[in-house]
Amino acid sequence: MSYLKSISVSIMALTFAAAVNSETVFVDSFESGDMSNTNAHGFDWGNNNRTSVVTADGVVYASGTKSIPTPSGRDWSTKDGLGDHHLRFYYKGGEPMTEQRFDLGRHYEDIWLAYWIRVPTNFKHGSLNNKFLSIWPQKYDRSGTVTWQTRPNGSGGANLVYQDGGVTSGEANSTPFITVPEDRGRWMHVVARVKAASGPDTRDGIIQFYRRWEDSASYQLIHEKTSSDTWDDESIEQGISQGYIMGWANDPYDVTTEWFLDGFSVHTSSPIQDFLANSSQKNRPNPPSLKVMD
Repeated sequence: MSYLKSISVSIMALTFAAAVNSETVFVDSFESGDMSNTNAHGFDWGNNNRTSVVTADGVVYASGTKSIPTPSGRDWSTKDGLGDHHLRFYYKGGEPMTEQRFDLGRHYEDIWLAYWIRVPTNFKHGSLNNKFLSIWPQKYDRSGTVTWQTRPNGSGGANLVYQDGGVTSGEANSTPFITVPEDRGRWMHVVARVKAASGPDTRDGIIQFYRRWEDSASYQLIHEKTSSDTWDDESIEQGISQGYIMGWANDPYDVTTEWFLDGFSVHTSSPIQDFLANSSQKNRPNPPSLKVMD
């Protein structure tokens, strides 16, 4: 079942009242300039695959400490209120790959991933599909894997689809996601949830994807499926344990294209009401570089 609806602050207060002060198990705003941050369960960012921690002035980390000035003519400005550092995804013109993998350190039966991401200032979607986010229990691209991809909307922008079972399964719920030129350079906050099914044949898992633009006071529920087969028959433990952000562009960008990500966080219950409560432009705290809760 597909949804595209705005959820007002008042409705969100009712819908997510039980989730206020959600349990947060990991937060990284990259202010340390070091991607070796972890938590009690051993969260691991994995190797940098054409990704790097940057400031407006240049690269400070890519599989180790760096000091590389920002190339002339490139906009690496950070998001207001989120410090001086963020994670850059570098797609060189004509080349298809940039990806940031992560390992959560344990399996989560109900996981919420959230982060800010900036649409490239020169964004133009090609004619095929591009990876956006994928998460899975133990083995990638099988039952239990949930993958989001972008597809062209015919006007240079993108729709978002999801796949219940990884990229080998069919795409579902193509929903408007990015419009060009209007959304170029805009920051969006995305929240992706996957809840494992209760058994191998129950099909009662949950897939949800929310998005809020930085100048909006509400989230859109872009995708929701409450009959998901999020069960991995080959996994000893159910629930999400790892994933990647961005990834393969099946139709590579014609010119160098850069996405930026900040304020990555992992939760075991809905963090949306907390995000809304802290979204005031007048009183928005800077998040810590690392937050750990057992």
